[in-house]
Amino acid sequence: GEDYDTLSFNLVLNAWAHQHSQDAAARADALLQILFETPKLRADSYSFSAVLNALAKSGGKREAALRAEALLQNMEHSVKATSDVCYNAVMDCWSRSGCEDAGWRAQRWLTRLEERGPSPTRISYNACIKAWARTRNGASEANRILTKMNKLGGELTADRISYSTCIDAWCRSTANLTVAAEKAECLLQHMEEGCSRDPGLTPDVVAYTSVLYAYAKAGTGTQRALALVDRMKRFAKEEPNATFLNTLIHLYAKARKIGQAEILLSSMKESDMADKFTYTSVISAHANVGNATRALEIFAELDARYARTLDHRFLPTTKTFASVLYAISRSKFFDGAIDEAERLLNRLYELREMTNSSELIPNTVVYSQIFLILSTSRDPSAPRRATSLMEKMKHEQVSGNTFVNPDAATYAYLINTLTKARVPNAAERAATILNDVESGYAAGDDNLKPTKLLYSAVLQAYAKSASPEGADMAEALLQRTKDLYKSGKPYAKPTNLYYNAVMDAHARSKRGRTAALRAEELLQELETRYRAGDYELAPTTRSYNAAILAWKNSNSTDAPQRAEALLKRMNDRYGAGDQGCRPDRVTINSIISVWARSGQADAPERAET
Repeated sequence: GEDYDTLSFNLVLNAWAHQHSQDAAARADALLQILFETPKLRADSYSFSAVLNALAKSGGKREAALRAEALLQNMEHSVKATSDVCYNAVMDCWSRSGCEDAGWRAQRWLTRLEERGPSPTRISYNACIKAWARTRNGASEANRILTKMNKLGGELTADRISYSTCIDAWCRSTANLTVAAEKAECLLQHMEEGCSRDPGLTPDVVAYTSVLYAYAKAGTGTQRALALVDRMKRFAKEEPNATFLNTLIHLYAKARKIGQAEILLSSMKESDMADKFTYTSVISAHANVGNATRALEIFAELDARYARTLDHRFLPTTKTFASVLYAISRSKFFDGAIDEAERLLNRLYELREMTNSSELIPNTVVYSQIFLILSTSRDPSAPRRATSLMEKMKHEQVSGNTFVNPDAATYAYLINTLTKARVPNAAERAATILNDVESGYAAGDDNLKPTKLLYSAVLQAYAKSASPEGADMAEALLQRTKDLYKSGKPYAKPTNLYYNAVMDAHARSKRGRTAALRAEELLQELETRYRAGDYELAPTTRSYNAAILAWKNSNSTDAPQRAEALLKRMNDRYGAGDQGCRPDRVTINSIISVWARSGQADAPERAET
């Protein structure tokens, strides 16, 4: 009652705002509602500001941002705003929301400030820049606001926060990465040029690291990266720190400059700057070129350093394990790949149990790499182990690990494993898996969105069944992907891989001439649709080889002539500059074989030519 006033409420609201949790934001919001209902007391701008800040720092994502907007609209009808503070808090909410429309929502509030008042401050513009920076490909809009700030001048002139946030926006860009990196560096140069007259613009090591990261994402600019070191020493008066050097190694990894990455690792070890991120970046460098042996050596060194020191600087992370597994999956010659992959997975779980580290949570990426290794293995135990791995993955999901979700890629690798091992019921299991994935996606599980990799894997399973039923199933699935695509499902758009698999299914179906004619029809459809502008349906060497195989297996009297006619079409395309249709050893051997099988009088001579 009378023992409390608005200030009392504001003090408590401010206390909740400093707790940085969703529960605290909810408590602050509830207390504000009590203030609304308390006779003789009125919420003021400070009351709203405290709750809005609590929401901004709550981690409540979109829900928090929408609630903040509703409160601000309420405030506009009940309290005269005398500053931009509450509007800035709402823009901050959107910048932290993780939403695709964060920039647009924040921009709306900045525009309202500009048009209706109270007048926006530099903080307002920086809050909107931050929201655009956190919006996918919002860098251009962030840059536009920064340019506007400099045109407005005075107290609204862009400061180091404005530039650094805009640099961050370009670093987060996913479109035209090289251009994004150059834009980020251009902003850095503006800071360097302006810091002589305004020391507040002096870039720090974070700004240089951000630009370096942008080049690392693009996989370009190694010479510019080295120049950044000298510029950082000159303008920021700082030496490269571990984060900067780790980012430099990341750049070397993307550019496949393995030697430089190794040299920098050695240097950082000597100066005691190397940590788990350093090791992981060098492992990634070797993974990119499929050097599994060296990647495992570096991992073993890191793992041993942690076991010896128990220093969490050397505790491998989930990304470390994923990088080593990627190296194994990329290696063409690595004995015992499955055993090594399973050992790594077991070690990940062992370290997770020992440390309870949030950086050691198994995830879908780790499992996908192991499935990929299994799918390329000739080990007869691969199907059994892949099936067991999928059960383990599902158990993780049911147990509450939200980072492990079987997706279309993992199911595709499982199907490929079954197909490659020629498991007798691989086609039927592939059909069941596809049905489960499509049903799960239709029920709302976005992790199960079908992909080209999945459809291609199922079609290959049907083809490799080498049966009339397999060919029928392949035809039906190809038609279904066409229908799905026409109905507005872009993920189902057929590619040349689908057609190749269906032609292969007919070639192996034991249906003779009928199968060969259908395979050639499909090849003709590919050629026609490619000429019409569908470049995902460009015929390839494998397309022609599948149709030639169909004639080879047809036992038709005119099979040699039909196969040679296909070879001529293939040669014509290759002669016209289509490198994807170059005849290979499989092509030539199939042509020789179809003549040798024909029994025609001139077969030996034709096969020899």
